[in-house]
Amino acid sequence: MTAADGYALPLALRSARYVPRQAPGRREPLRVTASAFRARGLEVPEDRARWNVYQLSERQGFPWSPQIDYHVHRRGAELLGRSEFLCIDLDQHLTVDGSVWLDGLRWLTDTGMATGNLLDITTFVTVRTPGNPDRGHGRGWHLWCRADPDYPVRTGPLARCAAVEIKSRCTAPGSPGYEVRHAPSELPAIPRWIAELAGRPRPLAVVHGGTGRVGAWGRRRLETAISRLLEAGRGHRNHRLYLAALSAGEIGSDYDASVTTLMDVVARIGLIADDGEARCFATIRSGYDAGAANRQAVARG
Repeated sequence: MTAADGYALPLALRSARYVPRQAPGRREPLRVTASAFRARGLEVPEDRARWNVYQLSERQGFPWSPQIDYHVHRRGAELLGRSEFLCIDLDQHLTVDGSVWLDGLRWLTDTGMATGNLLDITTFVTVRTPGNPDRGHGRGWHLWCRADPDYPVRTGPLARCAAVEIKSRCTAPGSPGYEVRHAPSELPAIPRWIAELAGRPRPLAVVHGGTGRVGAWGRRRLETAISRLLEAGRGHRNHRLYLAALSAGEIGSDYDASVTTLMDVVARIGLIADDGEARCFATIRSGYDAGAANRQAVARG
């Protein structure tokens, strides 16, 4: 299905940003040459693996255009929803013999009906996805909607069903294998009952041995460090990540909650895509351990 004007991307999603991909079925961003960075007045990355359109757009993606649309249709792209769009990713989990043992769409439909809510997929930009049998995933669905600014949700798999995941970035509709089935002119906000299933963004867990006043101060300090990490420019993000982890360790924030929160943040700003998950985790662990050691030293006097 194409849009009424003949383009691959539905009109309701064209205000999003896009990262063209290198080839159909691959998540690798389109590669570019060093001259593309120079033409935009940007420093050429030393690592040639970062010579791609994601880095060229300074991790912001590109706005829709007929040229972007053509690339989506031929090779595919990633849609960056940021704070505006959300994708409800409904997978099928397969058994070893290829039969379905968990269907995200069926689970979400049944859960909605049990609470008096009807899941009408025709109200969303509805996309049929190809699945990946090699990874135990059958064909699924992407339901695109608007984020509700009055009710932010936690992204990631639902705690009650791993086959249902809320994403803020995902394969763009109209990419090879991602067939648009319904495309309303206006997107609905994420239904409140689905938002409640996802839950609010994970709060920071601060552990302390003193009064509530100390905990509130520690939470403000960590939130400030995370805000600075979110605002960090190229060349400063890894250091800001270390400082945020250091703050978490010094105030006594729960280690597992701190790691999860900071990994969510670095995924959002693209640091995982740039440096890899292992390096980001190592930075967090190093910073947290240093902060915890500082806290213990102060306690010993």
